Amino acid sequence: MTQKPSSHYIERLDALDSALYSCIEVSQKFAGIRSPSGRHFYASVLFTSLCTRGASLAIVAPHSRWAKRRFEHWDYSSIAGMARSILEVRIAFFYLCVEECGKDEWDCRWNIFNLHDCRSRIRLFESMETDEQDLVPFEKQAEELRKRLLSNSFFTSLPEKQRNRFIKGGDAYLYALEDIAVKAGVEKKTFKWLYRLLSSHVHGLPMSFYRMGYEERGRGVHSDVEEGYTSLCLSFCVSLLVKSRDEMTRLFEGVSKDKV
Repeated sequence: MTQKPSSHYIERLDALDSALYSCIEVSQKFAGIRSPSGRHFYASVLFTSLCTRGASLAIVAPHSRWAKRRFEHWDYSSIAGMARSILEVRIAFFYLCVEECGKDEWDCRWNIFNLHDCRSRIRLFESMETDEQDLVPFEKQAEELRKRLLSNSFFTSLPEKQRNRFIKGGDAYLYALEDIAVKAGVEKKTFKWLYRLLSSHVHGLPMSFYRMGYEERGRGVHSDVEEGYTSLCLSFCVSLLVKSRDEMTRLFEGVSKDKV
């Protein structure tokens, strides 16, 4: 006989349902509005991504109303990977679209993002042993982005060591993820231990499977451990979605189709 989940888990599932429906409602409310700034444009992109990933999380979660299935499959390791993804998009959303900063700093943040994206694509194609000629447009773009950064007053005010690091394109953010997370409403100690926990499952590290033999987990069936970690991930993602929803609403207040 299949064991039913606890009322606590069902409450977490209902909370995710409520958060997702309200997020999708907000997303649809502001659809079709031409973005008045780069901040608004990326808010639309990243908030849509949060809604999409949140819906995927709901579909995978056992006993969810978002999917019809013949049996309930418990796999908190996969849910942990999705939770980390939602956390990272939440951080990007706050960093690029919500946190207040001057225009020069915002342009600096944006172009560091652009350079990181460009360098990531170059490394991807290099690993595929692509013809060097195919990389020329990317290299030109990377050089143009470096020029933009070197002419940005905020970037040039950074210590030389930081400038040299960012100009290589290996970093996407000006600041440490944990520091951005704190500003976005996640306590530092919570971010540190949760990020390590979630990452161990994303990468299939030993901590993700060493105790399968005697902790009744990782087998696709219900157990207290599976339910407990799944509930943790759902609760955490609900808090991230709700904060992003409220910030998205505030960002687009007063912006209408008639005003842009």
